[in-house]
Amino acid sequence: MHESSLAMSILDIVLQQVRGAGSGDVYTGAVRQIDMCVGEYAGVEENTLAACFEMIALGTPADGAKLIVEKIEASGICDVCAAPATRKGRILRCPVCEKSSVTLSTGRELYVKSIEVEHPTRRHGHGHSV
Repeated sequence: MHESSLAMSILDIVLQQVRGAGSGDVYTGAVRQIDMCVGEYAGVEENTLAACFEMIALGTPADGAKLIVEKIEASGICDVCAAPATRKGRILRCPVCEKSSVTLSTGRELYVKSIEVEHPTRRHGHGHSV
């Protein structure tokens, strides 16, 4: 189950951003929502990822945060004739030459799109108010 390691990576990204990514600033406030983009061919099971993230985030600033997944549909170009591929079931095929040799343009994405923090305040790591 690679969703647990993905959930840990997502939490690391979120915590780096909440902590100011090493800039010396510290952000306080709970993480309310994390918006993700996941390609349909990324091999990620959305419900399992959300469940893993919920468990891993316990006791962190992201505890209770909603993980929202935006699915990115797969698309591609035929390697033989360069026509846009179309879907035949789960497979992308060329509608012109009917080959399934397709280079994906979209569909393998996996990234954190945005992080929503409740009532963020910023303090310098040196104890000075801004």
